[in-house]
Amino acid sequence: MRLNQASDFALRIVMQCALQPEISITVSDVVTKQNLSRAHVMKLVARLGRTGILRTIRGRSGGFRLGREASTISIGDVVRAVEADFAVVACMQPSDGECIDCCFLSSCSIKGVMHRAVRAFMKELDSASIEDMCKKMPLPEIFKHQMT
Repeated sequence: MRLNQASDFALRIVMQCALQPEISITVSDVVTKQNLSRAHVMKLVARLGRTGILRTIRGRSGGFRLGREASTISIGDVVRAVEADFAVVACMQPSDGECIDCCFLSSCSIKGVMHRAVRAFMKELDSASIEDMCKKMPLPEIFKHQMT
């Protein structure tokens, strides 16, 4: 299973917040330091804020930071917040009345296997917290000057 770019960027944003819990991070800071698109960062921060993963702070000295302890945020939480769906084959997608053209559809057992695979994948992502990931890595040099 492959996650989309939004998951990659969202995880980077959340990890930056976890590695710098004492400061409010700004969109501009993420854009500059991580070389990400401003539009993407703004969209992801809004989504992560709606789910409580990030807490957004308005105003002149605003920004965002983790909405709860890094130990309580799993990689799975972040991925679910930004991924549109987890359909790995077309027949797993919610039907909007459109018929899927597959001669095996009425008797196929692959869909069940794919559902179990997605559940196992998400279970693994749920087993790792953002705190776990940050403990295993040093603070990147580009963030160090903000610490003082």
